[in-house]
Amino acid sequence: MEVLVDGKKLALGKKERKVGGEAPSARVKMLNGETKVIGMMAEKVQCMITLANSYDLNEALLNVINKHKEKANIYVVSSSELETNYDDAMTSYDFKDFTLKFGVNIDDNACAKSIFIINKDGEIEYKELLADLVSEFDLAKLDEELDTAIKFKKQGHTHENWMGV
Repeated sequence: MEVLVDGKKLALGKKERKVGGEAPSARVKMLNGETKVIGMMAEKVQCMITLANSYDLNEALLNVINKHKEKANIYVVSSSELETNYDDAMTSYDFKDFTLKFGVNIDDNACAKSIFIINKDGEIEYKELLADLVSEFDLAKLDEELDTAIKFKKQGHTHENWMGV
């Protein structure tokens, strides 16, 4: 996968992640100083948003994040210090290892703009990777996909139903 940066196409580092595939785990130091392991299986749906520019966390994106943050763990990982604050426990500038594992690393100083929604089983449900560093995310689609992932109920029988007489 390539991303357009300053008029040049640059290849993204490491493995390309696909919808339906298993999400990698990554150790990330958050702005509050806490180190978290994110990705893989979790109690809540996870949404990983990578940003490249200080202004990328705009009001419209923040509105979608705030709408879903109670029912999903939404992480913002940026290669630039952000002008807008979100939540120090869910925001990180420790982007390199994370972006290499998710296949959205440009170099030691920048990452691509991307969104990954990971279901409770640790599988990638949705992915949006922008072709350049200035385009905007499809926030209506993000809102819809997050809502769908949060509301998803696994089908099949539970232990109690199977054992019931």
